[in-house]
Amino acid sequence: MDEVGKPKPDMANTQARILCIDPDTVWLTTLATLLEKEGYQVETARDGLAGIEKACETIPDLIILEVDLVGLDGYRVCEYLKRDPATARIGILFLTAKGNVNEPVREAWEFAEKVKDRLKGFDSGALEFLSKPVTEKDLLQRVKALLWTAGYSTVGKIQDGKQSQENSGH
Repeated sequence: MDEVGKPKPDMANTQARILCIDPDTVWLTTLATLLEKEGYQVETARDGLAGIEKACETIPDLIILEVDLVGLDGYRVCEYLKRDPATARIGILFLTAKGNVNEPVREAWEFAEKVKDRLKGFDSGALEFLSKPVTEKDLLQRVKALLWTAGYSTVGKIQDGKQSQENSGH
């Protein structure tokens, strides 16, 4: 039983569920396709409120979240989800054009603003902050690392230190 008193599903043969929230339809489709190709179950939302609703309905294992959203921005979405006991344990990865500290700047204050964007993401409850553009390899490594901390090994959920044969590739 989980903390709400509902029976826990058998997680040994389930795929990790990822919710992607981004207003850019083309980017959202590209991201979903990449993650599905890796074996993840993917849900999408195009704005903050729809993202919160979907997160509360589906309780994904990971959320990939853009900062610049219509209505509620990504920081507020993250804060809301972290305050709600039902969604507080979901890992959140910001994937956004904001906070790119690798991008050249002319003035020191520009760099400081980028750092502030990143820190605001972590302060709102995110576990990771990646700036667009990002390579597929970097993104997938971060996704796998965050899911690993949630008990997933690549695709399949780990039960009692063992992964199902179907998902382990053996």
